[in-house]
Amino acid sequence: MIENNKNTNLSTIHFIGIGGIGLSAIAKLCLHNGYTVQGSDIKNSDALKQLANMGVKVFVGHNSNNINANIEKVIYSSAVNSKNPEFVQAKNLNIPIYSRAQMLAEVMQKKKSICISGTHGKTSCTSMTSWILSYDKKKPTTLIGGIDYSFNSNLQIGDGDWMVVEADESDKTFLSLPSDISVVTNIDNDHMENYGTMKNVEQAFLKFANNVKEGGYFLYFRDNPIASKVFSHLKSNNIISYGTDIHSDVVIKNIEKLPFGHKFELSGFVNEKKYNLKLRINRPGIYNVWNSTAAAVIGLLNGIAEEKIIYQLEKYQGVYRRFSSIIEKSGIRYYDDYAHHPTEINQLLMSAKEEAENRVIMIFQPHRYSRTQSLYDSFCDSFKHSDYLAILPVYAAGEEYESMFDYKKFAEDIKKKSNIDTYILSRREIVKFLKNITKDGDIVLFVGAGDINEISKAICKEI
Repeated sequence: MIENNKNTNLSTIHFIGIGGIGLSAIAKLCLHNGYTVQGSDIKNSDALKQLANMGVKVFVGHNSNNINANIEKVIYSSAVNSKNPEFVQAKNLNIPIYSRAQMLAEVMQKKKSICISGTHGKTSCTSMTSWILSYDKKKPTTLIGGIDYSFNSNLQIGDGDWMVVEADESDKTFLSLPSDISVVTNIDNDHMENYGTMKNVEQAFLKFANNVKEGGYFLYFRDNPIASKVFSHLKSNNIISYGTDIHSDVVIKNIEKLPFGHKFELSGFVNEKKYNLKLRINRPGIYNVWNSTAAAVIGLLNGIAEEKIIYQLEKYQGVYRRFSSIIEKSGIRYYDDYAHHPTEINQLLMSAKEEAENRVIMIFQPHRYSRTQSLYDSFCDSFKHSDYLAILPVYAAGEEYESMFDYKKFAEDIKKKSNIDTYILSRREIVKFLKNITKDGDIVLFVGAGDINEISKAICKEI
């Protein structure tokens, strides 16, 4: 069990894939708790440099020599398979090997826990929940799959009773996490390489809901048709639905669009007490109304005063790569976003269209050949709210199917279904493309889950 034993120089833990957004947060927490931490990743990155500066021994590249008998346990990310040389060496040396989720479950045992999952929106909802619960000095410990602007990290070390965790459903490991309060923001078609069918996806989320500890609470977004189908038959006073659906336990109403945000009201019963909150969120996208509703309800469950919730939500700063501003130049605004699923792309474009004074131009980097192929038709139909689309090569994430992917057909099919001018461009061609096409009042979106955030920074320096 990991306890708060900072600087006690406990035994060594090795992390395979330590630069990943999820694993690096756990590594930082273990370091804070007094363990000697080391780890490796395929290539150098800002995350690795930050860890090294914190005192972590970092290896660039995976090598069996990085593992020795003095290591107490080895933790691996979901991107690592059993053929990894460090994984194999740890097994040969009989060193205990744990998945990211197994280690996370261990560090969660000492606090009450809030687990937030869903196909979309879980990062933002986790961030908002942490922010609302941080209204005073009793901040929760928070592990999040992004860089939260409020604490400029993927980890917040808190001294409160709660731990707020983004529960990743992609590899089913969210089912091993203990929880006093759980949230499902929505359920959609994704990660079929691990689930196979939507029925399996639905069953996994249902199990996640039923994993909540006795006396705990489960929240779900009733407007999402799949979530409603899966959870609406569950009967308990501790199950709280939220949404614009009038049958929701907490109803979202009177939504008003603002520049780069929304006003809205929440009406309903939480712990048998009637509430009617008037809230404001200064982040674009109607989906942030949904995400902030779950966070506000969790705040009410924890006895936080209404005025504190209202204040915190209005001051909420967001998460890096969620409609994040890069630069504004010559009247053109450039943004970065993590959207990599057709539903997310469609919602992002609708939000950008509301904010743009002129046109919306998207630079999209598909993530994984398997995801692009399995959601091919949905991708082709997801760009309707853009005025121009430029597609970069697929970010493979270790997959080796490049020769099988037809970029020309992909562009043609997008043009047919989304009715938008579509271009397949290299990194070098993007600058020229943007210089030729952008006008005053345009919004340019760099979108994807790969390394497009690094590409976007470099491009914006050249524009």
